[in-house]
Amino acid sequence: MNLTNQMLIATPDMADERFTKAVILVCEHNEHGALGININMPSDITFDEILESLSIPADHHDNDEVIYEGGPVNSQCGFILHQNRQDYDSSIQISNGIALTTSKDIIKAIANNSINGEWLMALGCATWDAGQLEQEVADNDWITCSSNENLIFNPQHDPQSKWEQALNIIGVKPHQLGGDIGHA
Repeated sequence: MNLTNQMLIATPDMADERFTKAVILVCEHNEHGALGININMPSDITFDEILESLSIPADHHDNDEVIYEGGPVNSQCGFILHQNRQDYDSSIQISNGIALTTSKDIIKAIANNSINGEWLMALGCATWDAGQLEQEVADNDWITCSSNENLIFNPQHDPQSKWEQALNIIGVKPHQLGGDIGHA
């Protein structure tokens, strides 16, 4: 099972409160484990604060970007999901249309409003050891579905409603998820 480029949707059975109603894009999944970015938990940190902490001038960017809490691991690091229209240092390809970049050059491009395509910035990420994510899926902590660029990048989507929107992609309504999903 390779869940790269899949979205994980937390079920009501999710025991870890940090992931209640989380929607996570799996950016990398292999025999060593997995890495994902939570796309629906807004942070209190602003993009201007990030630019200031990195000493990057903010001359041309819009001021209404939502920064997300990407997960509990490396929460001081910025992870930028973006449509793959440019090359940046330290990017990994998630799909033909989506990449993940952690280098400062993409933050400068955002600050200068010279990035091509949509982007989402998160502080931190979620990681799983080898076999851990597969076990969590088997334990019904997560429902999976294909990634959806509109859900990930569309600024019109309210971050708090992305959980219900992700469920809607697979035709599930929140009330259909009982506490004993998948258990006979």
